[in-house]
Amino acid sequence: MAPHATYTSWDIPEDSFRQQSVAEKSPVVRRKVIPVDILAHSENENGLFPGCQDGSKANVMTLTDIKLEELRSAVLGFESTSLALNMINRTSFPLPTLAAKLREMSVTIHGETGHVLIRGINSIQLTYLQKVIAHTGLTSHLAGKRAMSGIEGGDKTVLHHVTALSTAYYAHHEYQAPSNQAGPLLFHNDLGHILSLFTISQSLTGGKFYLPHTRKIWEKIKDGRLDLATTLLDDWTWESPSKSKQIERGPIVILHESRVYMNSSRVRISGTPTRPRPEFLPQLTYKQLEALDLLQSVASDVSISFMFQQGDMLAFNNFAMMHARDSFIDDDRTGHERHLLRLSARDDLDAGILPQLFQGRLERLYDHEDKDEKFDLFRNPFMFAAGH
Repeated sequence: MAPHATYTSWDIPEDSFRQQSVAEKSPVVRRKVIPVDILAHSENENGLFPGCQDGSKANVMTLTDIKLEELRSAVLGFESTSLALNMINRTSFPLPTLAAKLREMSVTIHGETGHVLIRGINSIQLTYLQKVIAHTGLTSHLAGKRAMSGIEGGDKTVLHHVTALSTAYYAHHEYQAPSNQAGPLLFHNDLGHILSLFTISQSLTGGKFYLPHTRKIWEKIKDGRLDLATTLLDDWTWESPSKSKQIERGPIVILHESRVYMNSSRVRISGTPTRPRPEFLPQLTYKQLEALDLLQSVASDVSISFMFQQGDMLAFNNFAMMHARDSFIDDDRTGHERHLLRLSARDDLDAGILPQLFQGRLERLYDHEDKDEKFDLFRNPFMFAAGH
């Protein structure tokens, strides 16, 4: 079991219980333990996601020498045009044979498998800028439209950096995003549809990445604690990323078109140490806290995991998979600093079947001209509107 599964209450400060009854003021959620036979893995008809470790059941595509040369040619070709990075698309970044394979992978990502890990890119020598181009170009073939993840806060950035920043970086930022710290990230969903992560460099130790499928999580919670499953289907209240409104409402779990979708942004639901859940929101109930705690535990049990290698690119369906990460230790003296590039993209493969709750959000994130996109090449922190 992942070590972050021991974190209870989603980092809710003790005073979050101040409006609950005296009998419910324990700062630690006492979750009912699900019997072992209920937690035992049950395969679906395709045998997907058995909760194995170290990515042994991950959907991995290792690029051959021929495909790598094709990728290198596309990178150098785009670089030679001197076009802005926001002009990268399937046309300006042609991949004559690899494109068809990437479209197959896109179908896989949008389907039950939910992810693909692309390996081998680091075997070709690329500069930092060329790696950004490669990541953006490959992602454009998986999902063609990039998100401005922080647009509701006025930020047009599409390229973000998942890396630990020093306190000096936060001198002028009141919000300290968990993605920009070295501690563990609990299981959550981001705002966008298809998330694409590219490993620039690795930490000295730690940083294992976890992916559980939402259907697996839901089945185990539903079978073990139907009362908490019902709580996850109810409407919740959280802080909006938009400057025009304070509050948003919706369920954590959405059952739609025979699929299970998750809508669980940790920073908006429970807050963080540097940005606690606002007092204008109703306090989370004991039942809600217990449901969140169980969600973490079960997600850990059904996860596949990865130790990223330099040059790895992972793309996954954010609505169909949660994700988490262990804490890590960097060592800048030896060049071991965990640094991932992050893009959020979408494609039209399942645009028509997504729940209504997501439609308005996706329009706000993706409805813009490519020329308006901002690519931040520096390791700047996430703003709250883009946080998760």
